[in-house]
Amino acid sequence: MNTISNVHKFINDIVFVFLSQVLVIRHRWFWTCFMVVFYPLAYAAFVFLLVGADKKMPLYIVTGSITTALTTSAMLTLGQRLGGLKDLRAFEFYASLPISKLAFIFGLITEGLISSLPSAIILLFIGMLLFGFSIHNILLFTVTIILAGYSLAGLGAVIGFRSRSGGIASIITQIINPIIIFLAPVYMPPEKFPYLLQKTSWFLPTTHVARLFRNSLEGTSAGNMESLIILLLFLVTSILVVEFGLDWRSERPLG
Repeated sequence: MNTISNVHKFINDIVFVFLSQVLVIRHRWFWTCFMVVFYPLAYAAFVFLLVGADKKMPLYIVTGSITTALTTSAMLTLGQRLGGLKDLRAFEFYASLPISKLAFIFGLITEGLISSLPSAIILLFIGMLLFGFSIHNILLFTVTIILAGYSLAGLGAVIGFRSRSGGIASIITQIINPIIIFLAPVYMPPEKFPYLLQKTSWFLPTTHVARLFRNSLEGTSAGNMESLIILLLFLVTSILVVEFGLDWRSERPLG
């Protein structure tokens, strides 16, 4: 009974943080919506113009752009938002509440993930309309959306908590973001990468998120279990890092 009560409180805390962020967004909803829609669409258009109309590329472009939209909300946006909250000394407020760091981080990511869903839906619709894509495995597609949002929570949280300021958090996240996107087979097949990157990209979560999205649209299962296990390991690692490796006081700053 105590376990059920703890889970109920944890979910309620996530909802509390989520709603607090939604109330903030109401003041800048237009530009927030514009950013989450324009950013992945611009990426997709750039890559399409760069590689041309190769038969394999539309699938990579669409799923890669969806991957970028969702993982960006988890790492880049989370790190920057935490850095901004630190500048405002909001950590002191949240630390005074009966709320765990994990619920706080998950609440922020939930808001970011939901905010990024419109861009993912638009990209998917474009793929269906122009290239005839369809979701063959809706369960895999849904699970991948969740794992894409939460698997990089630990990285975003470390950047946000440990950065000296919101400005430094913004710089660090913008350095890391191209690494996890462009050094992984997100927008193009792995065989187009140098041998070394083909090996190192296996350790990047974006590699597995993009693969699962492609497989859910193609209806294939090659590598699904491997990618799911790896993303779950990233998720578990993120939970452990947030719960045991971070402190509201952030005594060991980055930068």
